[in-house]
Amino acid sequence: MLAQLTFTPAESKKFIAKVLVASDPVKTAAAGGTIAIHPSSSTYFIAEELLGAKPPSNTWVCGVIAPKGTCVEAGAANAGVAISTGEEESTPTHNPGQFKHTYVIREGKFRNGIPLDDILAELGPGDVYIKGVNALDPDGRVAVLIGNRVEGGTIGRVMAASRRRGFTVLCPVGLEKLIPVSVSEAARIANRKGYSYSMGMPCSLLPVDGGRVEVVTEPRAVEMLSGARAVPIAAGGLGGAEGAITLAVEGEEAQIARVVAFAEAAKGARLPALRVNSCLDCPTTWCAFPIGEKSWVVM
Repeated sequence: MLAQLTFTPAESKKFIAKVLVASDPVKTAAAGGTIAIHPSSSTYFIAEELLGAKPPSNTWVCGVIAPKGTCVEAGAANAGVAISTGEEESTPTHNPGQFKHTYVIREGKFRNGIPLDDILAELGPGDVYIKGVNALDPDGRVAVLIGNRVEGGTIGRVMAASRRRGFTVLCPVGLEKLIPVSVSEAARIANRKGYSYSMGMPCSLLPVDGGRVEVVTEPRAVEMLSGARAVPIAAGGLGGAEGAITLAVEGEEAQIARVVAFAEAAKGARLPALRVNSCLDCPTTWCAFPIGEKSWVVM
């Protein structure tokens, strides 16, 4: 059988979230371990699915790419933590180990406000850390934007801990984030300190390598869920479907039925409203975006 599916970026995130929550690594961690989630648009629905409610936090995403450029979501920026961009952040002392926005779900209970280093010290085999990314390359490798003054940001700390302690890092990512070059090549040119001009906070790019990493795109989610095969056949759209992905899914009748059921449950998904600070009074001190009187900057 063959089915055609279209997901907007938010619907892709919801679909991948529903599949991950039903996957063995997450079910195992939910049953007797710890699930740590870095707040992001790619992980918001995962927390919601696990909790059965919206995450009880004012921080639903940290760094973002907004229309004006790389920026910081106000819920994180105004919570006493100065953030970098993309999906990376740092504290005012620039110590990623003190990052306190991570969601921790253990025995069905939600906690946050715990320093990242304390969380990582308790994770081990059977636990999972879930992290959104900013770039996916044609070989399936992923990378994260970093504006943090400390090399490697929070993801560098996470990957080092994963190698030492053996917990799994899950990276949900929609095909909207596919770049046409390798993340290694992109990382070589992206240099936070080298930009003479930047729309928003200047960022480096760090490939997510080593440790126990699993990258989950829409096609991979289809495979995990049912064993069916999904092939992207179109990208983009209009009228709210900008960034959408259209898939052809091939499989047995029962496989297609399962995929369609999850896809239907993801349709209509909406993320919370994005809140970004005015560049004129943003607390993120090391972003030097020269806004001046630019007519295209929406404050």
